[in-house]
Amino acid sequence: MEDALEQLSALALVESRCTRCAETAARRVRAVPGGGHPHAGVMIVSLAPSEADEAGDGAAGAGLVDELAAFMPALKESRERVYVTTLLKCVPRGEEGVRPPVADEMKACFDYLSREISITTPHYILAVGEDLTRFLLGKLFRDLPYSPGDALELRVFDNPAFKVVPVASPEELRGRDAKEQRQYRDRLRQLAQLMGI
Repeated sequence: MEDALEQLSALALVESRCTRCAETAARRVRAVPGGGHPHAGVMIVSLAPSEADEAGDGAAGAGLVDELAAFMPALKESRERVYVTTLLKCVPRGEEGVRPPVADEMKACFDYLSREISITTPHYILAVGEDLTRFLLGKLFRDLPYSPGDALELRVFDNPAFKVVPVASPEELRGRDAKEQRQYRDRLRQLAQLMGI
């Protein structure tokens, strides 16, 4: 476990010095590393750190885990057994302020996420949000494991080393009516049992 912690610390240092995306690097407050159990059974990945993540001095995703726990209560009790990270390691900004990531930034940061996956060796990766899910499945599988137009949420995609499970982002869930949210919460509860959290 200590070796994994050392590798993650070294990776965070490399991320903090990254200049692959010149505009983003010039405007970042700090790069935000992933954090949590270094050999987690479950890794939660979202698209980019929040401004709150960036303003703190810890890892990405504390607020995300709290929001997901509203729909997946088991996360509250098992928080110390998961690893939470983001694809992008910096908050993407342009002249107008915070903006959605662009494809080049996602590609540039994927090596860092890939390294985190190799170090932590999760059994499950929860891919949060539609944009991240489609990008990750395209990168992690040689042949795309779905057809265009397929619904991806809460499906289990088997990779030889781990399983990828797409989940809706808290924003996507808040846009649904109460009945849909209740049904989603029930499905997430079953999924949490399957993943051991």
